[in-house]
Amino acid sequence: MMIARTRHLLVAGGLLAAAALGACSNDDNGGGGPNPTPGEATLTGNIAADRSLSADTTYTISGYVKVQAGATLTIPAGTVLLGDTTVPGSSLWILRGASIEATGSASQPIVFTSARSAGNRAPGDWGGLIIIGNGTINRTGATILTEGDAATSENYAGGSDDADDSGTLRYVRIEFAGYDISNGAGQELNALSSYAVGRGTTYEYIQTMAGLDDSFEYWGGAVDGRYLISYESGDDHFDWSEGYRGRNQFMIALQSARLAPRPGAGVLSSDPRGFEGDGCDPGVSGCTLGATGASTPYSNPVFANFTVIGPGGLAGFPADGNGAVIRRGSGGWFVNGIIARWPGIGINIRDAWTDTLFVQRDSLHLSNLVLAQNGFNYDTVGGSRLRDGRQLPGRPDRHPPGVRRHRPRRHAAGPQPDHREPGLDSEGRRTRGGWRRHGHGGQGDRLLRRHLGQHHLHRRR
Repeated sequence: MMIARTRHLLVAGGLLAAAALGACSNDDNGGGGPNPTPGEATLTGNIAADRSLSADTTYTISGYVKVQAGATLTIPAGTVLLGDTTVPGSSLWILRGASIEATGSASQPIVFTSARSAGNRAPGDWGGLIIIGNGTINRTGATILTEGDAATSENYAGGSDDADDSGTLRYVRIEFAGYDISNGAGQELNALSSYAVGRGTTYEYIQTMAGLDDSFEYWGGAVDGRYLISYESGDDHFDWSEGYRGRNQFMIALQSARLAPRPGAGVLSSDPRGFEGDGCDPGVSGCTLGATGASTPYSNPVFANFTVIGPGGLAGFPADGNGAVIRRGSGGWFVNGIIARWPGIGINIRDAWTDTLFVQRDSLHLSNLVLAQNGFNYDTVGGSRLRDGRQLPGRPDRHPPGVRRHRPRRHAAGPQPDHREPGLDSEGRRTRGGWRRHGHGGQGDRLLRRHLGQHHLHRRR
């Protein structure tokens, strides 16, 4: 039943969040460096050689700390790193050719948070984590700079390796990050910014919390992600552009409030969304978008097994707060998900070329989605085919690329018990205990329709 699958996902996400939130509640974790002694240490400037931190050290990230090409920063489980709130925009950068190896555990996550004391922290207290890889993008030009001013931005043009490896983030929590680095000109740091990051990089069990701007933002590249949690974002929970083609599975985004940012750090977004997907922004150089074409390769990410919940009737939340906005020539796969409680539109396809990708080119796939308690579930104006709950056009469902199918274990002898977790078979149909392809008939589905007024979205056979 669809409701049963959703419950499993929410419980699993809740346990993950609880483990991450409970493991590092004490900021007094000790200190050190390459050869540390317990206490405190400060990271500043460039890191040009391999460096290993220590879990018995509390590190302060002060200013723009940049790990240079050829260097690896290793962070062990249980380490706490504090963003310096006295130096605006303090942030950790992993530049092209550099690497970060940050592997925590469920009981000892690695925590990036504000240097302010618990109870006094706010979105925008520090900048966040920025990774620049060598993957491809669809924006043209010899110099394409990360967001920020000339003194801090980095060139991420010219990447050619979508399998590039910038390291590992596993069991990592990023809190109270995000900073307007441009003094109101629309250039912000996010909790986790990924520029042209390749799929050799590992993103697993990452939680962002109370960021001023986006939680996860991708500019091109193909980095994959699994078990991602976004809680109380100041802007978008998942944002991509410039040809991003990563595959993401098992995700939760929850927005229940709008947290006031640190004074002077920036302002809250006027259009916060669950998903915001762009092909390439025609407002910047090197991007193409028109009625007959858009920048290639198209953004074509996969998002599977996700729950994205908005704030419902929260007072003051912008009317343009939509569950998913797909625009500017972005394709993608959105499979087995819930988009609910957004005051604007559940799924909004914004422009003619994105609609062409959806209708004619079979490059935008929407399958097995529940839309519930949104202001409108679909587009209500304009020429989009995804309007007023129209049935989706296109070919039969196909399994999204790169999404794991769950297989039964093999035993040496005797009966073969089925230990499969819920999932999809090779035809996209329900496996044992998983989602039904059209989601009708189960008691949980009937209850969901009765109490939430849900619209079930699927592609036609």
